[in-house]
Amino acid sequence: MNKNYGNFPDPTAKTVEKMSKGYGTAYAKAIMGQWGGTESTTSLYQKRLKEFERARDYAQGTQSTQIYKQILNSLDPNGGQGTLLNLDWTPVPIVPKFVKIVVNKILSLKPYPNVEAIDPLSRGEKEMKKARTRAAIENKDFLKEMKSLGVSLKDDVDALPDTPEEAEIFIDTNIKVAAEIAAQIAANLTLEWNDFNDSTFRRAVEDLVVTGMAAVKRENDPNHGIVERYVDPSHLIHSYTEDPFMKDLVYAGEIRRMTIHELKRIAGNELSEEQWSKVASQIKNKWGNDASKLSKNYYDQRTGRQVYGYDEYSLEVLDFEFIGLDEQIYEEKMSQYGNIGFYYKGEEYKMPTQSVYDRKPVYMKTMCLYGGLYINGANLLLNYGKKHNQPRNIHDLSRTTLSYSIVATNLRRMMPKSMVTGIIGFADQLQITHLKIQQAIAKAKPDGIMIDIEGLDNVQLGAGGELSPLDLQDIYEQTGVMYYRSKNPEGGFQNPPIREINNTIRNINELIGLYNHYLRMIRDATGVNEAIDGSTPKSDALVGVRNQQAVAANNALYDITHASLVLYKRVVEDVIKCLQVLQSDSILYKTYEKAIGDSAMDTLKEFKKLPMYNFGIVVTTEMDDADKAYLEANIQQALAQREIDIEDAIAIRRLKDVDQAERLLIVRRAKRIKRQQEIAAQNSQIQSQAAQQASAAKAQADMQVAQTQAQFDMQKKQMEAQLEMQRMQMEYQFKLELEKIRGANAQEVAQASASIKKDVQVMQEDRKDERVKKQAEQQSKLISQRKGERGELELEDEDDFLSSLNKL
Repeated sequence: MNKNYGNFPDPTAKTVEKMSKGYGTAYAKAIMGQWGGTESTTSLYQKRLKEFERARDYAQGTQSTQIYKQILNSLDPNGGQGTLLNLDWTPVPIVPKFVKIVVNKILSLKPYPNVEAIDPLSRGEKEMKKARTRAAIENKDFLKEMKSLGVSLKDDVDALPDTPEEAEIFIDTNIKVAAEIAAQIAANLTLEWNDFNDSTFRRAVEDLVVTGMAAVKRENDPNHGIVERYVDPSHLIHSYTEDPFMKDLVYAGEIRRMTIHELKRIAGNELSEEQWSKVASQIKNKWGNDASKLSKNYYDQRTGRQVYGYDEYSLEVLDFEFIGLDEQIYEEKMSQYGNIGFYYKGEEYKMPTQSVYDRKPVYMKTMCLYGGLYINGANLLLNYGKKHNQPRNIHDLSRTTLSYSIVATNLRRMMPKSMVTGIIGFADQLQITHLKIQQAIAKAKPDGIMIDIEGLDNVQLGAGGELSPLDLQDIYEQTGVMYYRSKNPEGGFQNPPIREINNTIRNINELIGLYNHYLRMIRDATGVNEAIDGSTPKSDALVGVRNQQAVAANNALYDITHASLVLYKRVVEDVIKCLQVLQSDSILYKTYEKAIGDSAMDTLKEFKKLPMYNFGIVVTTEMDDADKAYLEANIQQALAQREIDIEDAIAIRRLKDVDQAERLLIVRRAKRIKRQQEIAAQNSQIQSQAAQQASAAKAQADMQVAQTQAQFDMQKKQMEAQLEMQRMQMEYQFKLELEKIRGANAQEVAQASASIKKDVQVMQEDRKDERVKKQAEQQSKLISQRKGERGELELEDEDDFLSSLNKL
């Protein structure tokens, strides 16, 4: 064994030597020696354990109150135990509040892995796919016509973007080779099986905030597959490093408390029962083990095995692993056909003395992972050997990594500095101030009265006699009436015998100001200001001020946030590397194959090609509240101005990356504006065409009207001429008829005139005879009147007479 490596064995030893339990035991002892053991109070292990446990007590609000009692013991004359102080020593839960705020803020980012293949093969494949997609976008209209004709296309034409800018976003977010899809599905599936995001990662983030360190271990369980197990940093040990992300670790492990029964299950037949009994005798008085159970054993008929009482004993086990450097020898040999081949020869090689073909050895250094369980104090090593399914990069098979993913913040001299440890001093001062406030309240006196006994002495009440001061006080308390003497016995004046005393709490305002001061100090140290926890929101605070406070908080918490994302990335990288080295005939490989095949049948065949690719992991987080608010404000403004549609807003909100969302908003907005401009141009063109058509129609209508008017005028003139001719003809006929009528009428008139004349002559003769007759009658009546034979003649008769005269 080479002594130049201190207590550690030679890392360049042969594989056979490193596989021996002696080598593993020596390595485990060297690890324990470097950390100073687990029981020494001065060891690095105990120092870190005490620091972490102290920070966790403050983070839970359950820290020891002894320090506060010692500070306030001057007020307690009975030994500094605080027994005479009426105080509530329960710590103020300020630190737990800040821990929860920071942890929840980091978890609200909701990280998720984005798997990118970075090897030349996948890059070429991706570039070809991008070129094909760009060609499809450029010929989108032609492809639509082909689709309308019933041609089957590989890509969904309707889902393709319309502009080159939108195409770039589409290519960045959607173009992935099948191997990338298979790897990402497998990684997400593994994390989901392990409940990583909701359980393990949450505990790791809380450890980063509280202790300043977080660790996760990957285990290849044949029954449960790839398991990402939480590791308590209080029990974590690792090789010396100043790198907070632990990339240069040579070994790592953890001190685990396990029972002998559990170790028997893991070790199998490695140790005999006599050896287990010897181990139990060494730890019978440690770690709470009952020494009386050492000799108890019986046969369990139900299980059919011998049960030993010491199986319940718990002991400390170092679960460790380290990276060893193995040398493999290959022989370069030329065949009879002139081809050069490489042949594995193991670790031992002897050049043949007589060889027909050229030969020469080729040495290859390869990192391998060894590990096991070392029982501390018993000098026993279990389950030791070379690890299976070691994660390796397919393009660099000589390197491997530990199963532990470890990150820390502010690491110095192997001791991390956490947010909680940085505010413990302020939390103590705040707690002491809180206790002093209680003390001031406890010492405060209630409002009372001050009584002058001399003024109340021997007060005379007449026949009732005298009252003592106590009697007067009772009367005052019950009735509010006070009897007293205004003069003393010498006759001098005196003050009122009873005066009120107003008491206040001493220094209460100063203590409250001091409490707020230490609270501000905690805020300054953590970076969790009022804008982050929302404790004192101000309605009149400007948006810019709130944004500045949010940025300040993000800057203060950047170390913790970045470390958590690095841990997430390391875990995903480790998972994918393990997936690449799975044996194709293993049950776990079949399980992944079925799971991936059920969710994405196209990637089923690509799962077998994973070892051919080299993957890079980019941990992407969702937008924080500030980015979401900023993006939503832009979306609402664009919607209000009708620069995007509601479908565009939905597509933008679905993106998790704020940069891509803003790019898509710009593209969709420009696309919408261009579409509106095109619609406006089309409307203008349509209106122009409509105006031209209306003008042409009007001109044609005017021409038709003129033609119609001319035809109408011609027809009118023709009708007028025709009517005039008809009128003249009718006039001629009328005149002809009129002349005929006139001739006939003249003849009839002549005949009628002759007949009338004849009738007139006859009538005249008749009338003449009648007049003569009437005259004779009238004369006879007059004669009779004169003779007095009759009266006056009647008027009617007179009228008739006159009329008859007139007729004559």
